[in-house]
Amino acid sequence: MYLLIQHGSFAAITLAAMFSGAALAAMPPTDAGAFVHSAAQAGLTEVAVGRQALEVSKNEAVRAFATRMVTDHEKAHAELTQLATSKRIPVTATLDAPHAKMVESLRGKTGKAFDSAYARQMVRDHTEAVALFQANVSHPDGELAAFAARTLSVVQEHKRLADNLAANLKK
Repeated sequence: MYLLIQHGSFAAITLAAMFSGAALAAMPPTDAGAFVHSAAQAGLTEVAVGRQALEVSKNEAVRAFATRMVTDHEKAHAELTQLATSKRIPVTATLDAPHAKMVESLRGKTGKAFDSAYARQMVRDHTEAVALFQANVSHPDGELAAFAARTLSVVQEHKRLADNLAANLKK
């Protein structure tokens, strides 16, 4: 594999990513439509599970985090929708099957089991979102790149908060 990597082939990079534990599906898109779709799905998911947390959790730290997720992601989704609409890029208002399944996986959980599962999911989701937005800060479409850059700092803060929430719930 070293020889392939040394020559920089796409196959070698793909193999290296697979062997390092990085999923191919986690490689962020740079196509405008794919970026908009991925960003919209990420935001809609955060709103859906944030609302779920507000209904289910009794933990004040979880509820405060969930409130922030709903507020920030609704704002980002509105901005993304306006930008995408101006570019005639379709934006969905509903979750696709994989994201709906993830939201559904939290249903039925209560108390500490819910709080812990929610926090772990927020860490995973925001890790993926950071990668998505980082990759698109240099998007060929300047307006999408600017949106990615503005949103990246918020998503990075969410990731930090999610990490802290998850760590504190383990104590």
